[in-house]
Amino acid sequence: MSEERSRDRIQSIERAVEVLRAFNRQEGSLSVAEISARVGLARPVVRRILLTFAHLGYVESTNGSWSLTPRILELGSGYFTASSLPEISYTYMAEVVERTGETCSIGVLDGLEVIHVARVEDRRPLPDSVRVGNRLPAHATAIGKVLLAQLSEPELTGLLASTTLEAYTPHTVSDPAGLRERLARVRERGFDVSLEELNPGQVAVAVPIVAGGQAVGAIAASSTTVRETEQSLTETVMPVLRTAADEIARAYRNANPQVFRADR
Repeated sequence: MSEERSRDRIQSIERAVEVLRAFNRQEGSLSVAEISARVGLARPVVRRILLTFAHLGYVESTNGSWSLTPRILELGSGYFTASSLPEISYTYMAEVVERTGETCSIGVLDGLEVIHVARVEDRRPLPDSVRVGNRLPAHATAIGKVLLAQLSEPELTGLLASTTLEAYTPHTVSDPAGLRERLARVRERGFDVSLEELNPGQVAVAVPIVAGGQAVGAIAASSTTVRETEQSLTETVMPVLRTAADEIARAYRNANPQVFRADR
């Protein structure tokens, strides 16, 4: 980033956002020391930021631990409008769950992570269930790989050069060369099947949601090795996802004509 653009940024806002993002894991509350360690800011700075958010009603403190309040949901409410990808997708996701008996998710790419923006659970919830707003490593998930496969070569090269790919299980593709080979196959097939790459015993299949020639997200069905195999996910579940992805893309284009005006 150029020096001029760097000067345009407000550092105090960046720090405040980092403090809020410290709460994006499983813990319900955190101490000032824990937040300080996660975001790399001095404890007095973290404390002042928390007090400011408390004044605004977004966090609260109990016995020295800080947690988010329900008011924090206002900050993301603008994303979940009637024309947003999550709101448009829920009807089609429910159909996927009904037809496959598996949990359905929608994710979008943010760097080398996937943010889950919508989820419909089957009656048999999965272990380590993902919640809306959770981030998962793109290289270790089916949703992530179908979205990475949509990137241009310069975009993918830049992302892979910025971090080290972690191996979460023996099945995780954690070297850049191997990931590139996998993504080439995903582009060819138009979908990805992930077998125990993030968590042992968990499997998933995903396809991209392409509108206006670009991937606006991806839809996946998740299950366990007890219920599904690579063959069943490919032959039975994936076609259902592909139909849903096409319907979601069509509805998303129609709901956002200003974005896809050139495509209509």
